[in-house]
Amino acid sequence: MIDVIMSPSLLEASLLEQAQVVVLDVLRASSTMVTALANGAVEVRLFDSVEEVTATRAALRATTPRVLAGGERGCVPVPGFDLGNSPAQYRPEVVAGATVLLSTTNGTRAATAAAAAQHLYIGSLLNAQATAEALLPAIDDRHTLFVPAGTDGRASLEDWLGAGAILWYIFGGTYRGDLSFTDTAWMAYHAFAAVKDRLPAALRLGSGGLNLIQAGFEEDIDWCAAINSRPIVAEARRDPLRVVRG
Repeated sequence: MIDVIMSPSLLEASLLEQAQVVVLDVLRASSTMVTALANGAVEVRLFDSVEEVTATRAALRATTPRVLAGGERGCVPVPGFDLGNSPAQYRPEVVAGATVLLSTTNGTRAATAAAAAQHLYIGSLLNAQATAEALLPAIDDRHTLFVPAGTDGRASLEDWLGAGAILWYIFGGTYRGDLSFTDTAWMAYHAFAAVKDRLPAALRLGSGGLNLIQAGFEEDIDWCAAINSRPIVAEARRDPLRVVRG
């Protein structure tokens, strides 16, 4: 079964057992994670709170050569952090060889909620096809679940488009009419199909895009809309929860 849930709040332990799960926060956390890894970060560790990032940064600096704190609250960079949540900030000369500690309003919390999955991936438009290819080998053996992070507990257009993009490449990579898509998975697929040639404009229509525009981060929308521009697999591992190149 291939499914897209409406919100991380609907996640149940039974949904994660034996499942391969993709968490998406297209604007912007998952796009930032993918960009950081593509540009040479060793790993991106994920945290629910700002305080956890601050404490971990202090503890790691004695033993880890390069540690960077990144994230936002309400779109705005956290005071005292090295980086915000704009993927363009995570340039090779900034993040190569670094351990990034990230905490965001929605995306890192969604990943934490899904951490018990058998296999957990971070998806975005930037790595849509690569993520689809990582899912395909187990598509018949495991439940495949997409978890859009949303915005403050509500569904968000951009995350559904991200899920739809990955589903587009899954379907295109198999040409199998017997794949079991739920209704919500088909909704995400067709939403992406309707706007795939004008993604920057589509991302500006949702509340997530409007929030970024109002906060002065409109350029991030174009970055996050660049489909397949960072063709890597971003795989999450536990203890501690972190994302690495798969």
